[in-house]
Amino acid sequence: MNIEEAFLSGKAEGDAMRILTNPFYAINISPMMAEPHEVLIKEDQFIQAGVRLIDEMGAEKYLENLLENLKGNFVTAEE
Repeated sequence: MNIEEAFLSGKAEGDAMRILTNPFYAINISPMMAEPHEVLIKEDQFIQAGVRLIDEMGAEKYLENLLENLKGNFVTAEE
């Protein structure tokens, strides 16, 4: 199954799953996102907050915001 078939069918596995779950393949990630920095929350806290936000705002909006942040276009609460 190629990437397009996996995307359309919703049945991604193997290489397709790795590509569809890695934003590297969809956007150019801002270099500033790779700089060493102070970690403000634990990974599990980030994941739980993400789950809660997906419930509140919907998966599509959450993922749009996440990608914009990774591109260096920091999303604020007003957006």
